Amino acid sequence: MTVWIGLLRAVNVGGHNILPMAELRGALAAAGLAGVKSHVQSGNLVFRSDRLRHELGPLIADTIHAGFGFRPPVLILSVDEVERARDGHPFPQAKAAPTTLQVCFADRPLPEATAAFLKSVAAPGEDYAFRGKLLWLYLPHGAGRSKLAQRVAALPLDITGRNLRTVAALADLAAKS
Repeated sequence: MTVWIGLLRAVNVGGHNILPMAELRGALAAAGLAGVKSHVQSGNLVFRSDRLRHELGPLIADTIHAGFGFRPPVLILSVDEVERARDGHPFPQAKAAPTTLQVCFADRPLPEATAAFLKSVAAPGEDYAFRGKLLWLYLPHGAGRSKLAQRVAALPLDITGRNLRTVAALADLAAKS
């Protein structure tokens, strides 16, 4: 069985799309996923499955819809992809403060025009880098008030971010699965 990481977008945020993780783990196990683990309450999953990647997102979204009444976007990542996202960023200063770096995972590669857009909305001190489906946002003043982070979340693609600490925890959890 392959170990996978599932990232749910926009769950348990601001009182919307409430998804109790213990109930979700049980529902996903009943749907055929093995060893389902969650990390914090924001929709971070690690599990094993013999299913193909393209089957897993719809399976998880359908399970959530059937049991909880909403269908969040679900990004499915390999352990290697998460490890590369954790280790491949160009912001050495984030190692000392891992919550200052948002690692954003997209469902498709970001176009080159993304650079001009990001530059236009980044505040002084903020920085970014992207490669393929990965976008790193260095946000030394936090993501909550960052217009850059808000604008990235509003891009017309499925994209979801986690801070570097969470990405590292997911990689560690997957390595133990």
